[in-house]
Amino acid sequence: MDFIAPSLDGQIASVRLDAPDDGWTVEPKPFVLRQGVLYHAFGYQGRGSNQVNTDYVSFSAESVAKLKPGSALVQRYDERRSPPDWVDVTITREEFGRQGQDPANSQ
Repeated sequence: MDFIAPSLDGQIASVRLDAPDDGWTVEPKPFVLRQGVLYHAFGYQGRGSNQVNTDYVSFSAESVAKLKPGSALVQRYDERRSPPDWVDVTITREEFGRQGQDPANSQ
Protein backbone atom coordinates (compact mmCIF):
# COMPACT_ATOMS: atom_id res chain seq x y z
CA MET A 1 0.00 0.00 0.00
CA ASP A 2 1.40 3.42 -0.91
CA PHE A 3 0.09 6.73 0.37
CA ILE A 4 1.44 9.47 -1.88
CA ALA A 5 1.71 12.98 -0.46
CA PRO A 6 1.17 16.22 -2.34
CA SER A 7 4.02 18.73 -2.33
CA LEU A 8 4.73 19.31 1.37
CA ASP A 9 6.08 22.47 2.98
CA GLY A 10 8.50 20.80 5.41
CA GLN A 11 6.10 21.07 8.31
CA ILE A 12 3.95 18.41 9.95
CA ALA A 13 2.15 16.12 7.52
CA SER A 14 -0.60 13.64 8.24
CA VAL A 15 -3.12 11.62 6.32
CA ARG A 16 -6.37 9.92 7.21
CA LEU A 17 -5.99 6.26 6.36
CA ASP A 18 -9.70 5.79 5.74
CA ALA A 19 -10.22 8.92 3.64
CA PRO A 20 -7.05 10.51 2.18
CA ASP A 21 -7.71 14.13 1.20
CA ASP A 22 -5.89 17.45 0.69
CA GLY A 23 -3.93 16.03 -2.26
CA TRP A 24 -3.01 12.68 -0.69
CA THR A 25 -3.69 9.57 -2.77
CA VAL A 26 -3.52 5.87 -1.99
CA GLU A 27 -2.60 3.00 -4.31
CA PRO A 28 -4.22 0.59 -4.75
CA LYS A 29 -7.67 1.84 -3.83
CA PRO A 30 -9.56 1.37 -1.61
CA PHE A 31 -7.40 0.91 1.49
CA VAL A 32 -9.21 -1.15 4.08
CA LEU A 33 -7.66 -2.05 7.43
CA ARG A 34 -8.04 -5.75 8.13
CA GLN A 35 -8.55 -7.09 11.65
CA GLY A 36 -5.57 -9.02 13.01
CA VAL A 37 -3.02 -7.48 10.60
CA LEU A 38 -0.07 -5.46 11.95
CA TYR A 39 0.81 -2.59 9.60
CA HIS A 40 4.09 -0.64 9.51
CA ALA A 41 4.22 2.91 8.15
CA PHE A 42 7.11 5.23 7.46
CA GLY A 43 7.75 8.19 5.26
CA TYR A 44 10.61 9.18 3.02
CA GLN A 45 11.57 11.87 0.58
CA GLY A 46 13.94 11.59 -2.34
CA ARG A 47 15.69 8.58 -3.84
CA GLY A 48 18.98 6.75 -3.47
CA SER A 49 21.68 8.49 -1.44
CA ASN A 50 19.48 11.62 -1.25
CA GLN A 51 16.64 9.75 0.48
CA VAL A 52 15.62 11.02 3.91
CA ASN A 53 13.51 8.70 6.08
CA THR A 54 11.11 9.61 8.85
CA ASP A 55 10.42 7.62 11.97
CA TYR A 56 7.97 4.76 11.65
CA VAL A 57 4.92 3.50 13.47
CA SER A 58 3.28 0.08 13.65
CA PHE A 59 -0.49 -0.12 14.00
CA SER A 60 -3.50 -2.35 13.67
CA ALA A 61 -7.16 -1.78 12.88
CA GLU A 62 -7.78 -1.99 16.61
CA SER A 63 -5.24 0.73 17.49
CA VAL A 64 -6.55 3.03 14.74
CA ALA A 65 -10.12 2.59 16.03
CA LYS A 66 -9.00 4.06 19.39
CA LEU A 67 -7.73 7.30 17.83
CA LYS A 68 -9.77 10.47 18.18
CA PRO A 69 -9.73 13.38 15.70
CA GLY A 70 -6.66 15.54 16.28
CA SER A 71 -4.57 12.73 17.79
CA ALA A 72 -1.59 10.73 16.55
CA LEU A 73 -0.31 7.26 17.37
CA VAL A 74 3.39 6.87 18.22
CA GLN A 75 5.45 4.16 19.86
CA ARG A 76 7.78 4.71 22.80
CA TYR A 77 10.25 2.32 24.40
CA ASP A 78 9.16 1.56 27.97
CA GLU A 79 12.01 0.28 30.13
CA ARG A 80 9.64 -0.18 33.08
CA ARG A 81 7.85 -3.06 31.36
CA SER A 82 9.01 -6.57 32.02
CA PRO A 83 10.54 -7.30 29.59
CA PRO A 84 11.13 -3.76 28.24
CA ASP A 85 9.16 -3.21 25.04
CA TRP A 86 7.64 -0.64 22.68
CA VAL A 87 4.17 0.60 23.66
CA ASP A 88 1.48 2.56 21.85
CA VAL A 89 1.05 6.15 23.01
CA THR A 90 -1.60 8.56 21.76
CA ILE A 91 -0.60 12.23 21.67
CA THR A 92 -2.20 15.37 20.26
CA ARG A 93 -1.38 16.41 16.73
CA GLU A 94 0.17 19.59 18.17
CA GLU A 95 2.52 17.54 20.39
CA PHE A 96 3.33 15.33 17.40
CA GLY A 97 4.36 18.46 15.48
CA ARG A 98 6.48 19.78 18.36
CA GLN A 99 8.27 16.46 18.74
CA GLY A 100 8.92 16.33 15.00
CA GLN A 101 10.54 19.77 15.05
CA ASP A 102 12.72 18.98 18.11
CA PRO A 103 16.34 18.34 17.00
CA ALA A 104 16.76 15.92 19.92
CA ASN A 105 14.32 13.58 18.15
CA SER A 106 16.33 13.66 14.91
CA GLN A 107 19.29 11.56 16.00
